[in-house]
Amino acid sequence: MVTTARATDRAWTSAEFLATDQAEFGAAWRYELVDGVVVAHAAPSPDHGAVLSGLSGSLTARLEGRPGGCRPETGSGAAPKQQQRATARIPDAMIRCGDHPRVVFDVVSPSELRAWLARDRSRLHLQDIEGVQEIVEIYQGEAAIHVYRRESDGRWTFNAVNGLEAVLSLTSVDMAIPLSEIYRFVELDHPTG
Repeated sequence: MVTTARATDRAWTSAEFLATDQAEFGAAWRYELVDGVVVAHAAPSPDHGAVLSGLSGSLTARLEGRPGGCRPETGSGAAPKQQQRATARIPDAMIRCGDHPRVVFDVVSPSELRAWLARDRSRLHLQDIEGVQEIVEIYQGEAAIHVYRRESDGRWTFNAVNGLEAVLSLTSVDMAIPLSEIYRFVELDHPTG
């Protein structure tokens, strides 16, 4: 998904950005706030949407009726603690427990693979969001998922999960999802990773 900066006449705060109807920024599909600048995102591809639908269905089925006050959300905003005044990220999906996101998910399109610096910057912002314990990057074109997990000492660790037979483990919410469920609506180029 290609992103383009939208010209604005001033720097925005995350509070202002999150309180504003996104239609006021223009006609793009989705917007984020990065260092005070409103950034427009192009609409996702059909496969991006299909991966997100598979994920959403899996999350809903596993969270419905569970104690703990956790729920799935798509398209909700989240502001990093250290940069709340100038940054607000909008992950594709999240699991929110109480007032804070616990797990955030981003579907990574083939075009985003080339923009690794931007993905790294986004991940650092997501790591700084209060309550976030796991960041999950789901690769659109193949059955591959990267999980970044906050350990009890505050360090972040990395785990790669590959292949339709593999299972995504989300330890912070005690959940396991087979990759075959997440990718069930997509015809993959490399289904076994």
